[in-house]
Amino acid sequence: MHDLVIRGGTIVDGTGKPAFTGDVAVRAGRIAAVGKDLGNAHRTVNADGLLVAPAWVDVHTHYDAQVAWDEQLTPSLWHGVATVIMGNCGVGFAPAAPDRHEWLIGLMEGVEDIPGPSLAAGLPWGWQTFSEYYDVLEKMPRTLDVAGMVTHGAVRAYVMGERGAKNEPATADDILQMAAVVKESMLAGALGFSSSRTPVHLAKDGVPVPGTFATEDELLGIVKGMRTTGRGIFEVVPAGVVGEAPNALLPEIEMMIRISRASGCPLTFLLGQGNKELNIWREVLQLCATAVQSGVPITPMVFARPVTLLLTLQSENPFKSLPSFKPLRNLPLAEKVAALRNPELRRTLLAEREARASRAALMYHETFWEKTYRMGQPLNYLPAPDQSIAAIARREGRNVLDVVYDELLAQDGHAFLMNTVAGYADGNANALREMMTHPITALGGSDAGAHVSQIMDASMPTYMLTHWVRGLSKDHPDHLPLELVVKKLTHDGARLFGLKDRGTLEPGAKADVNLIDYENLHVNHPELVHDLPAGMPRLMQTAKGYVATYVSGQAVQENGHDTGARPGKIVRAA
Repeated sequence: MHDLVIRGGTIVDGTGKPAFTGDVAVRAGRIAAVGKDLGNAHRTVNADGLLVAPAWVDVHTHYDAQVAWDEQLTPSLWHGVATVIMGNCGVGFAPAAPDRHEWLIGLMEGVEDIPGPSLAAGLPWGWQTFSEYYDVLEKMPRTLDVAGMVTHGAVRAYVMGERGAKNEPATADDILQMAAVVKESMLAGALGFSSSRTPVHLAKDGVPVPGTFATEDELLGIVKGMRTTGRGIFEVVPAGVVGEAPNALLPEIEMMIRISRASGCPLTFLLGQGNKELNIWREVLQLCATAVQSGVPITPMVFARPVTLLLTLQSENPFKSLPSFKPLRNLPLAEKVAALRNPELRRTLLAEREARASRAALMYHETFWEKTYRMGQPLNYLPAPDQSIAAIARREGRNVLDVVYDELLAQDGHAFLMNTVAGYADGNANALREMMTHPITALGGSDAGAHVSQIMDASMPTYMLTHWVRGLSKDHPDHLPLELVVKKLTHDGARLFGLKDRGTLEPGAKADVNLIDYENLHVNHPELVHDLPAGMPRLMQTAKGYVATYVSGQAVQENGHDTGARPGKIVRAA
């Protein structure tokens, strides 16, 4: 007898084959059978009218700290995710020398915008090695499965101390020791090794992430050490990827290809459309495609929608640091809105803005507002260029921050503006779609758990279905097939990181399953919540339409409510 049978749903099994109507049987946390007339079960769920798919695998998260205090791992829980992969972008918390705790907190706070007070209050420590880190995490209950990589920043500081933290060149002996630490971490269950080379990634003290300027010899030495275990992937954020130095990107990728070819190591890296060199990503894709044809396992990781910096009165906004705004910061939202509607305060704030206009602050540049839009209700992540804040200001003959002031007061102060940091340089979705559908790319970039006051892209899996599939008619040129999208959200990400036991609804696979009211699936409006340790705030975004998400055959959420089940595990790679 089965533990569970999900009957009569529309099954999209993650393999890419066409949808079909059938049943899914679960026994001992695994898919026992898929088909019809599968026999009796202790529990039967009627899935008539529902989409049945593997639960999502999110390959680019930063839950390295949150995993220690949040059993639910939200917002991923609310978006159908069953497995998260952390340790991206070269920053993490293991290995960790006892005198490096505060430094590691500052590194994560600076790079990933997670409040230092929350990290300090929420991290239990109690480890030095990566294996010990996993030992501590394994003792904690959790909803979702968590896997991770060992990170260059932590390894460099652990082996080289202050020299490593300050990006001094590694000696041959340093490289051997780092390779040994990474190998040890792989044997303890890490999925791979990650690094960041973009100068945008800075610690709280303004120092670039350790490894930003690492030589090819250093990277190759570490990766070769990792590959002596017979497995592992190298994940990297290359210089130039966010448009900060576009001429650097192609040489970076050429170096990564050499490293992958010399080591035999699979490699993945973030690739997006920056707002400067609009077509450099096409050259990168072509370079990678040629390398793949020659046998180099390189996979660009791309985005599902524009990367958006969110602005709101409750968090980031262009008035936040002005002297006259500071007394309002900690007021309840209703009181803050009432104060900002005072004409005298408005005039004062806009005058203070004029006093700061010569500074280099990003939000005081006119170009920033050319790529900033209302989020709107319903949400619109792909607005027309003539709806930018700058375009509205021009049409109405107003100062751009005068328009921003009014927009942030909309919806009684709950309104959000979004600046399209990447992926929307030419004001349409063409680049996003071209990158997503390229045969060598994988979906990533949700950044779940990171940039908690600025970015909320953890809803990416839900958006893939609501926009790219259901939101566009089948004859629309941008429409993506449901089967393709489900495969990208499940099988493809899992296999990229060596997880072969999940991501499909096939006999023997892990019973991670989503039941979705597909026609009513909906991404909710972002909101600010104060649920981080030390009472710190973060952005949150939920969804409607996930009837249930199962992890190892147990329902962890039903209709947006935590069931209390905690089947999640720390996944140690074999």
